[in-house]
Amino acid sequence: MNKRVNIFRKILLLLGIFMGIGFGGMIGYPQHLQAQPVLEPSTNTGEELKKALLEGKPVLVDFGSNKCIPCRQLRPILKEVAQEFSGKAHVLIIDVFQHQGLAREYRINLIPTLVFFDARGKETFRRSGVWDKTSIAKKLKDAGTI
Repeated sequence: MNKRVNIFRKILLLLGIFMGIGFGGMIGYPQHLQAQPVLEPSTNTGEELKKALLEGKPVLVDFGSNKCIPCRQLRPILKEVAQEFSGKAHVLIIDVFQHQGLAREYRINLIPTLVFFDARGKETFRRSGVWDKTSIAKKLKDAGTI
């Protein structure tokens, strides 16, 4: 009986190795199918926000979090807007948990919150929640971009 159990264990081990689940869990799987580490998207700092507000261009700030799913869904939209308005406006992302002082200073109660500033650095509009690219672009144009 004991011999049968040992043979069965060896067969399972060999099957596990063959299937790629033995000795580390990823043997035999192509690289693109293996689990990859999740990298947190980068965010801007308070200094970058102050600098952008002084440059004489409209500014859009997304106050959110890397751990907030709607905030993460908004990121590709903001990336497209940033490319579209490159050189004409600044698009910044502030993580409210990393920069709690900024969140208090700008009275952020819900995330994501988009805050629009005109070229003089004055807040012109804010909206909480995910928003579509067309509406964001229109508000940036209203804030003074060409």
